[in-house]
Amino acid sequence: MITRILGNLSGWAIAALLGIAIYAGMQARGYALQLSETRGDLVRAEEQAVILREHQRWQREQIATMSAVLSARDEQLQRDNELVDMMRNTARQLERDDATTHDWASQPLPAAVSDWVRELTTDSDGASGSDAGRAAAPANPTE
Repeated sequence: MITRILGNLSGWAIAALLGIAIYAGMQARGYALQLSETRGDLVRAEEQAVILREHQRWQREQIATMSAVLSARDEQLQRDNELVDMMRNTARQLERDDATTHDWASQPLPAAVSDWVRELTTDSDGASGSDAGRAAAPANPTE
């Protein structure tokens, strides 16, 4: 009887082991597919990282270029401001030292000049389309 139970048990054991092996194989296949998908995701993420690093390098270059240009612009503005201040000081000195210049500078401005200066200060952005500060076109284009 024991031999008979062992004989029947070995068939059931083989069937159970075969079932476990099939289940383990299916699990292994599922894990292999997951691993393959994860590797593909990793490759895509690495490609995106390379692209983002290149874009970041390009942005750094642009920032460096803009900084250099702005620095040069600031230096030029500083030199221009110093030049304008020097010219203003020279004009003030001339006005103080030269009686003829003082008399001319003391005269009231013509109304047209006052209006023109007023338009310049109100339209400092130039967006209004006014012709203040522009040369008039000649009446005859051949002139």
